[in-house]
Amino acid sequence: MERVKVSTREIVIVVVMLAAVLYGVYSFFIASSPKLINTVTPESTAEIDNLITDALEILKDSESYPIYADIVTSAESNWERDPFYKETTSLVNVMGLGLEYTGYLEIGNKKIAIINNVIYEAGDELEFVGYIVRHIRPSAVVIEGKIKGMSITIPLLEE
Repeated sequence: MERVKVSTREIVIVVVMLAAVLYGVYSFFIASSPKLINTVTPESTAEIDNLITDALEILKDSESYPIYADIVTSAESNWERDPFYKETTSLVNVMGLGLEYTGYLEIGNKKIAIINNVIYEAGDELEFVGYIVRHIRPSAVVIEGKIKGMSITIPLLEE
């Protein structure tokens, strides 16, 4: 049987590896065992109860803090509409037209607008006879009537 010669460097690597494995076993199984700590004391519970009663007394006293009482009463009442709903008024009804500009795309020099779910470029005639798309901008589209020369600006519908 032949003896294998082991260098000092290999011995150091194996020792460091064993130390890391032993530390991992210790920290995973022994040091991390759950320890139940009761952080809720009767004193902290009493402090929370006192805070709640103080807040209720302040809110009931409408003479000293009328704005708080108004906020509480309005929050408890039935709301007519969702306060986070944003109404959009981009539907343009000029001369019976219902136009909604919902999309903009720019590829190189080409600008594309989506009006009533139809794709248009500048110079295209709308599906309504007699109207042409004159200018397309990210925020609005300008259409013009062929006959009367009237121009209509339609803002972009942002959702």
